[in-house]
Amino acid sequence: MDQKKCVALLTAIDLGNLTRAAEQLGYTQSGLSYVIKSLENELGFPLLLRSRAGVRPTQDCQRILPLLRELERKNRQLEEEAADIRGLAVGTVSVATFPSISRFWLPQILRDFAQQYPGITVSILETGQEELDEWLREGAVDLAFCSYHENTPYHWIPFLEDEIWAVVPQNHPLAGCPELSLAQLAEEPFILEDRAYDYDISRVIRDAGVHPNVRWTSKDELAILAMVRLELGVSVMPALYLHEEHPGVTVRPLVPRAHRQLGASLPDLDNLSPAARRFLISAKKTMGVKS
Repeated sequence: MDQKKCVALLTAIDLGNLTRAAEQLGYTQSGLSYVIKSLENELGFPLLLRSRAGVRPTQDCQRILPLLRELERKNRQLEEEAADIRGLAVGTVSVATFPSISRFWLPQILRDFAQQYPGITVSILETGQEELDEWLREGAVDLAFCSYHENTPYHWIPFLEDEIWAVVPQNHPLAGCPELSLAQLAEEPFILEDRAYDYDISRVIRDAGVHPNVRWTSKDELAILAMVRLELGVSVMPALYLHEEHPGVTVRPLVPRAHRQLGASLPDLDNLSPAARRFLISAKKTMGVKS
């Protein structure tokens, strides 16, 4: 199978939009459609379902999608290994991550990595935990920066622990407390981060044995902070997102303390491409993680 056709199809699927995929790959939209149609003719069945919302894989395409991703990954790894033998550090690394990690970790990691390996491109995909796990399972990304959860089937490298904090409106009576329990927060209108986006908040609440009065849910940390500021309720959020000042919001530690572990998750440490291996080593160095 032609590598360019495989990449064209996977890019269209990942972006969900032919126009955006064509722009990223340097095709016209009609040119990209022709490439995918050529692949469909080669395989003998349709690969994409088209609608006003964009494109998505057909059921037959979903069946072979893991194989296509593995084929693309192996071809890319072959090119990078050959370049590595020639003494060249080139390639592409695809990294899935939480938006908060993308905002607060990655700029420094990318700066240090780019200084050492200017010939390697890093593609950042931001999402929540559920989709991130799916991308790892399908081989859509080389590695992910995320939080640890039990029974993960992937290789895990811990980076640091991130505390979970209580978030209340600035003028709320609870804002005067030096620390807050989940039991206190559960009595108030509660804003909960979507479980598909963040497993850790649900885990912390479950472990505490409380049943908060959930009035609102959101995938967006900024939206949650805005709702707290407007006194729609209280919440709990990871500290990583709360180190900056947020006017109208008071942050307090939980009692007992609650944490999440952040780090790197990857399907197979031994089979990382040379570019991904270099990126992981550089990221660990930037974050002060010992080998």
